[in-house]
Amino acid sequence: MILDWSKWMSRGKLWAAVFVLFVCATAGVVYVWSRHNGANHQSVVDRAISPLPATNPVAAPHPSAANSGTGRYQNVRFGYVVEYPSPLLLAGNEADNGDGLKFAPEMGDADIRVWGEYNVNSDSPAAILKADLTNDCASGKATYQVSKPNLVAYSCLTPQGRVVYAKAIIRGDTLATVRFDYAPSEQQTWAPVIKQMADTLRLDDSSPEPGAR
Repeated sequence: MILDWSKWMSRGKLWAAVFVLFVCATAGVVYVWSRHNGANHQSVVDRAISPLPATNPVAAPHPSAANSGTGRYQNVRFGYVVEYPSPLLLAGNEADNGDGLKFAPEMGDADIRVWGEYNVNSDSPAAILKADLTNDCASGKATYQVSKPNLVAYSCLTPQGRVVYAKAIIRGDTLATVRFDYAPSEQQTWAPVIKQMADTLRLDDSSPEPGAR
């Protein structure tokens, strides 16, 4: 039997061409699929890590948002406790010296922290307030301030135009402070949070200090 090599060569070329077309089509499908999924993943990552600019207004949460979940931070070193809205704030790691921690907001551009300290110079509440106003407030002027034997509280605008609110409760030589720093456009967002945290800040197992916020 004599083989017709020309026919086998033609068939070989035909199958080779079909194989090349199959490989190219498969590669094209894989490429399109990978680009589509890769783009989606990248956009999700970008949205997750991009910070919200400080100048953007933040939508106020639903009035019940601050009460829909409550977290509680207890400081062992200085013996104070504060409650916070867990849907809006994430408690960070406690400082190395154990005096307090910073909260990470789920939205907006706020700096929120609590800490304890000793009144090593035995400063009066009035002196403590004066020093805080000098450090925080533009021209040392407050829009709200109060000084009592067992607490100091104030609110003002910083030289950078941000809002600061702070409240310190005093017992003996120990102070526990909660402090907010945020953009004025976020007032509606943080007003109920300030109320909750200021009202629940207390030293030891004492009742929250009534009155000033």
